[in-house]
Amino acid sequence: MSENSTEPPWRPTGGAPGAAAPDGLPDLVPNPFDEVHRPPGGQAVLYQAENRYLKLLASLYGQRFLDYRAAWSAAAPGREVGDFPLSLDLAVNSGCGLSCLMCPLPNSPKDRRYAPMPEALYLSLMAQAREHTLPALTLGLASEPLLNPSIPRYIALADRAGLMDIRLGTNGQALDRTLIERLLDCGLTRLEISLDAVRPETYRQIRRGGELYRLERSIDLFLEGRTKRKQKLPLLRLSFLMLPQNQAELAPFVERWSGAADLLSLQQPIWFPGTGLEKPGPQNPPAPRAFCQQPWQRLGLDRLGRAWPCCSWYGRELLPLEAQTTPVSDIWLSADLKALRQAHLDGRLPPACQLCADSGAF
Repeated sequence: MSENSTEPPWRPTGGAPGAAAPDGLPDLVPNPFDEVHRPPGGQAVLYQAENRYLKLLASLYGQRFLDYRAAWSAAAPGREVGDFPLSLDLAVNSGCGLSCLMCPLPNSPKDRRYAPMPEALYLSLMAQAREHTLPALTLGLASEPLLNPSIPRYIALADRAGLMDIRLGTNGQALDRTLIERLLDCGLTRLEISLDAVRPETYRQIRRGGELYRLERSIDLFLEGRTKRKQKLPLLRLSFLMLPQNQAELAPFVERWSGAADLLSLQQPIWFPGTGLEKPGPQNPPAPRAFCQQPWQRLGLDRLGRAWPCCSWYGRELLPLEAQTTPVSDIWLSADLKALRQAHLDGRLPPACQLCADSGAF
């Protein structure tokens, strides 16, 4: 939108007519953004600019992509899960270079240290992905994937395996011109960067050890490089986690980035023990409990292939299965994961899932 436009700069969200944003999320987003995704509990709302994400990938992959997104949206307790997850969430390494206010890693030294996923395990996973026509992959489960120097090559391997939606979630601090060029070359679908601030001092307070000026410069370099190459991919998603420390910066964040980002993700925090966030108290009256879709959608694997039934830190010890010894399809259809899904169906959540729900996830 030009500075001289007479159009109002804000409008109600897209999505279902009359839909209200969940508590704490804004009910206004910048034109021309439309709501793309809202999980049942409303922990995050994803907006896209001008339908770029769905239109672009549908134009590249046709009905296969549309079928994948329909299956993702329909995933719910009681539905069939198929013989393979719709998405794998992988930690291609452990560790992170920051000590963020809301992250449990700084209080888990063994998890904070860098160590790579064995390459043989990653290659095995990509072979299975090709065999089962896996639609989607997210790199960065509870870790900073840009610490792994093999990440552009790993993304290229996923692209060659036929994956349609290859996502990289990062704090972006390791991005430089060379790495950006490699990410533009490798087949990445979405570069997803967590920002959470517009003021450098706020960013330092939340993403401790990082610098906002460096990140903003890297985002500008990425956009310049993509434009120079006349590429539409990777799409750029920027995330804002709403905290007491940054609540005054949400509107400036949207104003600053709505003209540049393809997707904006506005998120509620999830509390983890030992972080700098205050533990949420009981709600009175209790909020209606939504279901968790993730055991019907995705499977997480840490750097050693240990299975998570979701992408949450709370799920890391729920499944006693490892991809180094068990095929992903067998994990997906295992008695352990079936029992977890049944527990959700019956409303008797395991303690870890209950704590996740109570901490703001769903």
